Amino acid sequence: MLHRPVTTLRSLRRASAAGVAAALLLAGCSDAGSPSRTPTGSAGSTSAATGSTSSATAGASTGSPSGPVDAADGVAGRSGTYSVLPPSGWGEATDEVGAVPGIDLVLMSSEQEGGFNTNLVVHVASGDTALLESELAQGRDELADQGRSISAAPDITVGGLRALGFTTTFSQQGIDVRARSYGLHRDGRVYLLTLSSATSATATADAALADIVESWTWT
Repeated sequence: MLHRPVTTLRSLRRASAAGVAAALLLAGCSDAGSPSRTPTGSAGSTSAATGSTSSATAGASTGSPSGPVDAADGVAGRSGTYSVLPPSGWGEATDEVGAVPGIDLVLMSSEQEGGFNTNLVVHVASGDTALLESELAQGRDELADQGRSISAAPDITVGGLRALGFTTTFSQQGIDVRARSYGLHRDGRVYLLTLSSATSATATADAALADIVESWTWT
């Protein structure tokens, strides 16, 4: 039984007329063998111009994720700007999240650890470095306001570029979940990566993330 990612599109503060948004995706788990369509929380977007908020959510589809991708095969994001090598036993599940704007790539472990399938979601949108930093800061504040535990995360290197991030922990459907969110900027685009796993699977999840970002190749 796979615990598929249930994504919440958290469109953070829009800071330009083009409406550039950074998305924070939190993973969920299924109940009684069927995928849950309940988002981990409300998804708000705040307009810098109007100060108004709106919500949007997206659930996982009921289809099964693809089988593990052979480690020799690279997987490209929808944007066509990079490719990665999934860890052994991981598969691509991008189509499972449905038509969520900005979702570029979803990778997921085919084996559960701690009752949860570790997964990585990559979101891509237009933006610059200043916007990226402000979005990450506001993302931390908004999640803290929801009562989630926030802590620092060490910087990582993605395709030769430094990525800033933070760690979020929360409980969902009886499972303690740990999410590490990172952001970086390249060629007018903001890339957001969120790795989610059971808290008890932290070591193997971090090792998988290290393998993925080490394999990251810009195209």
